[in-house]
Amino acid sequence: MNLALVLNHQCNLRCRYCYTGRKFDRPMSLATARRAVDFGLAHAGDDELVLSFFGGEPMLEIELMESVAAYARDHSSRRSTRLRFSISTNGTLLDERRIHFLRDFAVHVQVSVDGGPAAQDRARPFADGAGSAEVVGGHLRRLRSEGLLHQIVAVMTPDTSAHLAESLGYLASFGVEEIYFAPNHLGAWSEANCDAFEGQVRRLADVYADLFRAGQVRRVDPLYGKIVSHLIVGRQAPRRCGFGHRELAVAPSGYIYPCDRVVAEDTREELRLGHLESGLDDARVRALQARRSATDPECATCELGARCSSSCGCAQLETTGQLGMVSPLFCWLERLFIAEADRLANVLCAERNPTFLSEFYRHASVIAFPETSGRDFRLAETRSSHR
Repeated sequence: MNLALVLNHQCNLRCRYCYTGRKFDRPMSLATARRAVDFGLAHAGDDELVLSFFGGEPMLEIELMESVAAYARDHSSRRSTRLRFSISTNGTLLDERRIHFLRDFAVHVQVSVDGGPAAQDRARPFADGAGSAEVVGGHLRRLRSEGLLHQIVAVMTPDTSAHLAESLGYLASFGVEEIYFAPNHLGAWSEANCDAFEGQVRRLADVYADLFRAGQVRRVDPLYGKIVSHLIVGRQAPRRCGFGHRELAVAPSGYIYPCDRVVAEDTREELRLGHLESGLDDARVRALQARRSATDPECATCELGARCSSSCGCAQLETTGQLGMVSPLFCWLERLFIAEADRLANVLCAERNPTFLSEFYRHASVIAFPETSGRDFRLAETRSSHR
């Protein structure tokens, strides 16, 4: 189970596409945070609890994080729940105290960086309008030197898509194992910038291929996940949506939501699944899951359905405003990344690239490679390494 604690609505950046709404100072109280930990431990039971710190910018609340993490570690040690910590941060606030916290609690660090300096400064300025690339770049290097940099998330927008391919090279230079390019579904995707974006995704796949040729293994999503989803039908890796089921989020007010991405300003009553004081409302949870799992009629017969992320509740809400439906834009983006993932995989299979084969297959020596294009890079006699 993943339980995200939204520690505050405040942030020191003013990202031009931010989905969390207005920035205001409403920190979670220590009492609420402890109650959230108790809630998470109770629901996780004998399984694993991933306690995630979110915002706003959670690094603004370092004292609260220290207290909550210590409380969680102490209480989890008294039961059979396995506990891990993670944080989603903009990477602008990093000092010795924060480094010590990340190291002491073995926190999985996810940094939001939208690419190279040009993309970062354009999309993610400070509140005073100054660019954040230089500060974040320095902090990424520090995190890498400490062995604390685990994942980078880069948002793809029409405004920054021209920098997409070069951004992969820049982000990969920090030695991070996972890079996720997340599309901004709410962006102004005109026909012209959609055409340009297709070219950029193709260049992105080519840069990814060059990383494999250089012997570097990176999980660059959505491409990586789309390759795995063909090797093992129906599996999205390494990211899967646990919306309202394996994943919950708690706002500073104590209201419980199905995901950290939908907390926003904590005003969407229709998405609340309960409150820490009263617990989960089972009827609301069942109703939400039923709406989310409803199949869009146009998706029901799609040949790519097993490889598509249309079941993601956040994506459904972002693209159509309702659960159970996705927009034509979402469909286009999914098809685009599936096509480029297949092209990438076939090229590297044809080259017999050892890094690619060792990452995706157990027994590279038995692979016979297809000569045709398309989604045919899995052969029946070959066992994938991702079973």
